[in-house]
Amino acid sequence: MKSSDEIVPISSLFFDGAGPHVVRAGFPSQSEREPKYTPARGHELQALLNTSIVKLGAVSGENIRKTPVRPMPAVPIESLLYKGRAALDRALEVRHEILQGGSEGVGERVEELLDLVALAAAE
Repeated sequence: MKSSDEIVPISSLFFDGAGPHVVRAGFPSQSEREPKYTPARGHELQALLNTSIVKLGAVSGENIRKTPVRPMPAVPIESLLYKGRAALDRALEVRHEILQGGSEGVGERVEELLDLVALAAAE
């Protein structure tokens, strides 16, 4: 074992300057690993925004459709209405809703019920 005269405090091994005193060998620093990103500013930002807005306009549908839109053929209302037994079944459902639902919307349900009875009787 050596005497205490040969022991050197670790702080005396560092350089006196403000720079980095510990050097990593073989590992790049964090600034070298990550590419620096500088956000666009001023004229560059304006050009970028204008380009993006123009591209969005193209996506929104301007000049995309070259063929005219053909309207869908009209659907006869009779094909959408209840008929016969289906109208009676729906009338029973509406009746149940009226009995269970209280006073809210009763007028509209009664109108639907009367319409369903008329549709069931028509067939």
